[in-house]
Amino acid sequence: MVSKQKKYILFIDETGIAQSSTQPFTLTGVIFENKYAVDQNGRTSELRNRLNRVKMQCFGTQDVMLHLDEISRGRGDFAKFKKEQRADFYNNMPNFLGNLDFKIISVTIDKVKLKQYFLAHKDPYVVAFIHILETFYSFLSQTDVENARIVLESRDDYENLLIQKAFFEVFNNGTMHLDFQKYREKIKGFILAKKGDPLYQSGLEIADLVCNPIGRVRKGIVEAKPKCIKNYGTENKIFKAIKTKIYSPSPDQDFRNWGFKKIPITKKKRDWIDDPRQDDEATGA
Repeated sequence: MVSKQKKYILFIDETGIAQSSTQPFTLTGVIFENKYAVDQNGRTSELRNRLNRVKMQCFGTQDVMLHLDEISRGRGDFAKFKKEQRADFYNNMPNFLGNLDFKIISVTIDKVKLKQYFLAHKDPYVVAFIHILETFYSFLSQTDVENARIVLESRDDYENLLIQKAFFEVFNNGTMHLDFQKYREKIKGFILAKKGDPLYQSGLEIADLVCNPIGRVRKGIVEAKPKCIKNYGTENKIFKAIKTKIYSPSPDQDFRNWGFKKIPITKKKRDWIDDPRQDDEATGA
């Protein structure tokens, strides 16, 4: 039986500042079926409905755009809300995100090691974005994918230029690990959405909520340290709720090679063994 073809959309957000020395930088994409995440023909999407419900539950209004850092610190739109309301949102996040239907692809860049291992300057944002695209193209190879669009929140003109250049470089030429020619026709749009764009706001909000916790866990620290909660604890409650959503092409693949990457990939030095049979025994291969 031939599976039904579906249209997908990838929303991308970042945490950290790519150009600063702050460690590290994470770029995260969330993949939704298009009709689940985007309003169509006057119909409100399932994702928007779910977001509106959790906003009403925690803040008593739908007229806020969720930004995790602002919720944590009580800044921006969230300066007017009590600490208890913001803490309530954090406590609801595992259940809320865990019940959404989406996949995650994330790349964390260790900028010190990136500079150490590559003599030529490499922009951490561009490096992360290329790895996001590589993993997304693996997702596109699935037989049920009819087509897909990619959405990022628009930045300044120069940064928009850099990211468009990176996208079209991979789109036109692939990478050393990927021949994109057979998947190119599946990409139907590359969108730099203005902040608050009602068509794409819901998906970008989820990308924002997921990015910081998953980036913190990837660098080995507790997923959150919200200013609105005195003692968050050491349990990665959000990560546990979304871990099964991290993309890998099959269950036997390590998701750290796919939707939960850390770049550059480095391994501890070990002695070379000339006899390959001994080397296999030493490594358990």
